[in-house]
Amino acid sequence: MKIMRKKRITLSGRHLLLLSHFLIFSFSQSLFAQTQPFTERLQKAVSGQGTVRLHQDADIVALVNGTARRTITTTRSALLTSTDSLLSANDSLLMGTGRKVRMNGYRVQVYAGGNSRDAKRRAYQVDALVRKLFPEQPVYTRFISPRWICHVGDFKTRNEALRLLKDLRRTGKFSEAITVRCKINAYVYEQPTVDEY
Repeated sequence: MKIMRKKRITLSGRHLLLLSHFLIFSFSQSLFAQTQPFTERLQKAVSGQGTVRLHQDADIVALVNGTARRTITTTRSALLTSTDSLLSANDSLLMGTGRKVRMNGYRVQVYAGGNSRDAKRRAYQVDALVRKLFPEQPVYTRFISPRWICHVGDFKTRNEALRLLKDLRRTGKFSEAITVRCKINAYVYEQPTVDEY
């Protein structure tokens, strides 16, 4: 029969001192981390190192520090499908409320001229005509080097842009109109914040 012997661990004064320093340091760091937000710790001046300065919205600070409420972001078209099935996804882009964002999409190009004064005058004439015939559509006239351009609409899909293109060509005044892929203006809608319990 084997006799099991208990091993004793002896700690010298040095070991106890190191162990106590380690425990106190780790406890103070965790306590410090709980009382001081991350963004403040990040901006704290440390000798021998560079300084960090943050210029950002209070919502971002709250999100980074873990104090933000959960917000559900969704597009207007997703909200409308549950409440009003009469509005299409394209209508949601044109309603003009909500937070405006830039995204890839399609527009109809109704004019592309040169870089002369005459081309600029013609671009704004086409702009006025489109606004008169299609007042519900946004019109964008600007100089994109090396020519004056006039675009109409903000569409997520090419099929939506093609519908407007057909309507424009039916008028008989925009026979050279084409669809182009470019950045468009869209609107993002936010649901009210949901309190977590």
